[in-house]
Amino acid sequence: MSPYISLLLTFAQIAATLTGFTGVVFVLGDRSQGRLNAQDSSALFHFLFSALSTIFVSLLAALLLLLLAADEHTAWRIANGLSGFIHLFGAGRLMLDAWRQEAGSLLRASVPSTIGLVTGGISFAAALGQLPRAEILVFMLATLWALAITVISFVSLLMAPRRSGGR
Repeated sequence: MSPYISLLLTFAQIAATLTGFTGVVFVLGDRSQGRLNAQDSSALFHFLFSALSTIFVSLLAALLLLLLAADEHTAWRIANGLSGFIHLFGAGRLMLDAWRQEAGSLLRASVPSTIGLVTGGISFAAALGQLPRAEILVFMLATLWALAITVISFVSLLMAPRRSGGR
């Protein structure tokens, strides 16, 4: 069994825990009483997308590593391909939200979206076999970046100013 499986399961557990905390934030906070503004909605989308993607890609990679134990190289290539798609989609959505002025400032969104695009591109290169010695590192760092976006979005949701009762 691959030694990376426990790390992948840890990534999935952290993302699942943060997802559960968001439910508490919404139930106990004033957001449960009305519609979200555009910035809260964007932060919630990116939080849920990155958290659920981290859970899914981590569990899928662990499963692939178990099923393809004789050919881990193929497992990592499949996982990197899925990771690349997730990162390009998430970064593209963040760029769109920033362009619509729904993600806070464009400057703050440009850094994570650029990192996401680069991460997606490198993940696709690893999936295509261009980085055979780095495919594990690429996948693990890409998954760690998705987890970092989860934490950033979670903190953004927590730190968002409360709206007054008048809405």
